[in-house]
Amino acid sequence: MTTLSNGIRVCTERTSHQTASVSVFVGAGSRNENLETSGTAYLLEKMFLRGTTSHSKSEIAQTIENMGARYHSKTDRENSQFGLQVFKGDVSKAVKLLGEIITNSTLNANELELVKEEVGQEHEGSAERYFETTIENAHYNVYREHMMGQPIKGDRDNLQSLGADHLRDFHTTHYFGDNIVIVGAGNINHDEFVNQVSGAFNTLPKQTSGGKI
Repeated sequence: MTTLSNGIRVCTERTSHQTASVSVFVGAGSRNENLETSGTAYLLEKMFLRGTTSHSKSEIAQTIENMGARYHSKTDRENSQFGLQVFKGDVSKAVKLLGEIITNSTLNANELELVKEEVGQEHEGSAERYFETTIENAHYNVYREHMMGQPIKGDRDNLQSLGADHLRDFHTTHYFGDNIVIVGAGNINHDEFVNQVSGAFNTLPKQTSGGKI
């Protein structure tokens, strides 16, 4: 493991596989919200693919498709995850793309409205996802009003009150180097991977510059 100057911890696991996986783990999830901002972490996860200062959402999608890559992301109660599975020759491209969407997302207000509509539809269909509903109910019965007991996707009645500024505040508060681990697994040279991560994520501060959301 190598720790960058801005606090990001970089880990690699070398294998002989023809594919590689690059994953970013952020130590923040729905428990870091409050009742007024419930759902912010999940919306932020969805917004990372909706455009950056350099590329539109269609260009991001095209880049992933051109690599033959598989993008995955997940918001949990205590962490958020983002990653790409790529061919071994595209690791540097994967690191660069993840760095761009995580550090330079525009969080466009119009795109956010579209994402909120999609999440609203997910809420409507939640009654048919029995496992998800059971887990959420179990957390609520244990933790009640604590944020660990609130749904990861937020309260559907609170969804429309969330704006781009809420997402920016959450990002500023929780997306900092000391709170992030980046892992590469596959036919990866550790030192080269460290340099790639350093270049792609160097704009993130070592410590939070925001308040507690």
